[in-house]
Amino acid sequence: MPLIRRIFADDRIMGAGVFSDAIVIDLGVACCIKFSGIAAVDPTSRIVVGYESHNGVFSADALEQQVADIFRQVERLMEPISRELDRTVTVSDIIEALVFLREDYPLVFDRFNDAYIDEFRKRGIGRYPVRTTVMKATLPEPNALVEIQFAAMVEA
Repeated sequence: MPLIRRIFADDRIMGAGVFSDAIVIDLGVACCIKFSGIAAVDPTSRIVVGYESHNGVFSADALEQQVADIFRQVERLMEPISRELDRTVTVSDIIEALVFLREDYPLVFDRFNDAYIDEFRKRGIGRYPVRTTVMKATLPEPNALVEIQFAAMVEA
């Protein structure tokens, strides 16, 4: 098994950026999985979740929709990684999250935090990974309200 394996999502438009969607690093007794930052953008249509492009308006719960979509996307990326490692990788294996929020006022942080907690709870997870949150970030996708980069660790 190679020390470092690069994982690419099957349906991602390569024009979205030059990067691996995830990298699996074999440490012998465990594998560290680093995910590229994920925004709530459909990889084939480039439509941003919760953003109404026809009128340039965000839905009232766009932030919550985007957080939920990011968790769905990381789970989708965990499927080929699980096949590659021949073991199931889940959200419960996440050990770290680096969050970039577009806005910087406390209400956005509170709404994000509630949505973030809710996504773990939906999956029956009550303990959270370490997390750093950067506010007032300029994101590559101008209509994204949040981007999250995850890291996970599983036994080899």
